[in-house]
Amino acid sequence: MNKRQAFLVASMCYIIFFSVLNGTMFNVALPALSDEFSLSPSGVSWVVVAYSLIFAVGSVTYGKLADIYPIRRLITIGLVLFSAGSLIGFLSEEYWMVIAARVIQGSGSAAIPALAMIASARYFPIEHRGYVMGFVASTVAFGFGIGPLLGGAIAQVFDWRVLFLVSVCSLLALPILLRALPHEQSQAGSFDVVGALLFGLGVAALMMGVNTNIWYLLLGALFLVTFILHIRVKERPFIQISLFKNLKFVLLLLFALCIYFSHMASFFVLPLILADVNGLEPGWIGLVFFPGAMIAAILGTRAGKLSDTYGSQVVLRWAAIMMATGFLVISSLISVSVLWISMTLVFIFLGFSSVQASLASYIASTLEPAETGVGLGLYNLTSFMGGTLGPTLISAFLEVDTPHWNILNPGEFTAYSNGMLIVSIICFSSLILLQRVRTGENLVQLTNAHR
Repeated sequence: MNKRQAFLVASMCYIIFFSVLNGTMFNVALPALSDEFSLSPSGVSWVVVAYSLIFAVGSVTYGKLADIYPIRRLITIGLVLFSAGSLIGFLSEEYWMVIAARVIQGSGSAAIPALAMIASARYFPIEHRGYVMGFVASTVAFGFGIGPLLGGAIAQVFDWRVLFLVSVCSLLALPILLRALPHEQSQAGSFDVVGALLFGLGVAALMMGVNTNIWYLLLGALFLVTFILHIRVKERPFIQISLFKNLKFVLLLLFALCIYFSHMASFFVLPLILADVNGLEPGWIGLVFFPGAMIAAILGTRAGKLSDTYGSQVVLRWAAIMMATGFLVISSLISVSVLWISMTLVFIFLGFSSVQASLASYIASTLEPAETGVGLGLYNLTSFMGGTLGPTLISAFLEVDTPHWNILNPGEFTAYSNGMLIVSIICFSSLILLQRVRTGENLVQLTNAHR
């Protein structure tokens, strides 16, 4: 890796850190927002929902735009929007200004992970991509670990508006990014505005349906059916129909869905377990998570190197096994010491960090160069939707009275034990999808050998 590439990796990790912080530390401000503006829980939730909807759709949009326009131009637009939204939020005096700020933030922040993955696939040779994505995964793990602690400290010492101001620091990386990113020319092509709108409205309605009203699910399905009909006849569609015929790509997206679903579902359940079963206060709960996040941040680059050396399949398989086994251990020993839970979380975090270090590069290797941008955008969207579905569905499950399922559990706190068991099963099921990808690769190799 030369000096220019090193600066590019460092600056990408810097802006990714602030993007992750913006998502993890802002939840701590919701009670203060609710009190200041006299909001109900559903009303204040739009601070998170508005950002999430725009971020999810924006990740695919930036991916598609990156197939046409230079990344330098798109990353500049993204960081300016991210910072502008942050400044509006810092200066906000009315609740509508807070929502507007989160929407603008989301429209800019969506560019950061999407374009960072595309830059890793486009500007680094395949033998170094795992190493680069390892740095990205370490940054994400560090952001997840430090976000709640930093957000809580800032919100307690200062006003909640200062949380917005933190994200403006991301703009400091722009001069370095512009020097490190190669100069590119715009490619021939056009942007399918109608397709983008149909796709965006469909995804947004589905996400709202999962979180609020089931009628949105029907509306989202209608938009997406119309979108599919549109891209089948459009000469240059928003998403190429050939992507959905790529079995390896689709299987890896489903693998990502299972992994992110299980990981974020566990993030929802574990704080409840630590509070209800172990009687911990919020500050102590954060400390239980902290060692795993930090160790994953330190060792994330090692996972990337292993991916380059042994292949993404091997790393992803062991990562999924580590995560699923960790969930099963917690399901079985639900009332054990928090020290054991914290130790188990180290393996879960390491597994998740390894997935982040390996999966994007693996997905990129299954795509044609012209499909990389929108393909990685779809990966970001799938991961985000998995992370949204996990907490939503597992929270609904915890409200259902279920019998005792896990024979390894002595019968205590059945709902939590069963919830973590489901998370473990979903994570283990991702291994079946991964095996299907491997089987497909072996068949292709065998066919080519006979030829």
